[in-house]
Amino acid sequence: MKRKLRTRSSRSPPALHPLGRPAPVRVSSDADGLPLAIVGGEGCGPGMVLQVRERWRIDDEWWRTPISRLYYQVVMEGGRNLTLYHDLEEGGWYRQQ
Repeated sequence: MKRKLRTRSSRSPPALHPLGRPAPVRVSSDADGLPLAIVGGEGCGPGMVLQVRERWRIDDEWWRTPISRLYYQVVMEGGRNLTLYHDLEEGGWYRQQ
C-alpha cells in the first residue's frame, strides 16, 4: 500500500495564541494561605470558597525568571469550579482561565 506524503501548504500556519491567560483577582485567605473568598477581580465576581479540592506547587525556570506558584482547584458557592494561584514571587493572586 502506497502512502501519500503530505506537503506543506503555501499558506502560513495560524498564529499561536496563549491559552488560559491568568486574570488578577483579590483573594481573602486564612493564616495558612488557603483561599477563603474572592473579593473582586477581572471577570470574576466576589464569592466564598466552599472547598479546596486540590493544591499543588510549581517552581520553574530558575535559569531565567523564577516562577513559584501555589495552585488551588476550588469550588465556589453556587458550585462553580475555579483554578486560582498565588504568585509566591510577586505576591498576587490570579484566576487561571
